[in-house]
Amino acid sequence: MLVVGSMTYSVLANILSWLPNFSVILALRFCMGLMHPTSIHAGYTLAMEVNQPKHRAATGILIFLPWAFCVIALGGYGYLLRDWRWLSFTLALPALLFLPALWFIDESPRWLIVRGRYDDASRVLRRAARLNKVDLPPEEELRTIMEHVKKEALVDGKAGEVSTPGFINSLRVIAKEVTVLVKTRRMRSITLSFYAQFFVLGMVYYGLSFGADKLGVDPFVYMAVNGVVEIPSGTVTIPLVERLGRRLSCTLSFVVTAGSLLVLGFIPSGLNWLLIMMALLGKLGISIAYQVVFLYACELFPTEVRVRGIGTSTILAKIGAMAAPFLLEILGSVKSWLPLVLFGVAAFLAGVVTFWLPESLTAPMMDTVAELEAAYGATDDRDATAEHHMEQPNGTTRE
Repeated sequence: MLVVGSMTYSVLANILSWLPNFSVILALRFCMGLMHPTSIHAGYTLAMEVNQPKHRAATGILIFLPWAFCVIALGGYGYLLRDWRWLSFTLALPALLFLPALWFIDESPRWLIVRGRYDDASRVLRRAARLNKVDLPPEEELRTIMEHVKKEALVDGKAGEVSTPGFINSLRVIAKEVTVLVKTRRMRSITLSFYAQFFVLGMVYYGLSFGADKLGVDPFVYMAVNGVVEIPSGTVTIPLVERLGRRLSCTLSFVVTAGSLLVLGFIPSGLNWLLIMMALLGKLGISIAYQVVFLYACELFPTEVRVRGIGTSTILAKIGAMAAPFLLEILGSVKSWLPLVLFGVAAFLAGVVTFWLPESLTAPMMDTVAELEAAYGATDDRDATAEHHMEQPNGTTRE
């Protein structure tokens, strides 16, 4: 998926600049919108799966640091090159330079093992061991471990269920795939909480990014400065989430965003510098929240629904981003600071929603929804409860 998404996106981005018809441009942009999250999510998930837990936070946050540097450069580059076609083409051209790197990226070893491709998995693991200067078990023992991993995955994934082909059965499978995120009590709480947070993230982040004209500042300078304030979100966030945990870090970042934006309605006219500073502080807060929530969601969604959970959450973020410019135009025509204050209220509510999420700092990444329900809270399914609380001969119980 990383290869397909990256190659398609890169090719379409370079073609788009030279299309003569605006409707065709929009159609191509739609296709690019499909491929962009495909490559981003596949790459992010792959990076998280091949990292040790102790490096997970650093990887999940540093991976987005180049975004901040590109935003800084975009402000100056956009100022120098005003023709939109050449701007779009020259920005898309470097994407082609990334494509050769795809040749050197290995597949996820666990994905290969679960599908019985032991030789391919062994080759990936041997290469990783050589690069990291560590020793692996003998081939026979390694094969035994792989078979055990595959057996666990098949049991957790209920691979023994036989599906009947047909249109009706296909609809049932789709419905099951969609509803699994909200079917059980704890999974539903986590899913809806992240949906609300991602919606606010998309709305506030892009609302602040697009709000230069409402603040009365130069949009090119504003773009560059926005990139500068995002650098801390890709660096200092790492020790923040390691010391304070994911939940508290998430809450604090949303509260900082809310506080800085809510005071905009009380700043006297003429203090534009203070207005801009508080807006940039809000951008810093929401940038940190974006990093933490993305890492948080990847850790809390179980493996069997991780892609679906993050993917559907991102849909909510895109809906929030789509709403941002309309809110800026409609509410901004009443008062220039009104949409930013609305963003502050939304950020505060997102911080409150965080309290419904369990901490994941020291917890392992779950594989199945049933495992998550047993670990983080009671489930309505009595059979699942009985499975994890088995009575012992002496009358005691154990998990």
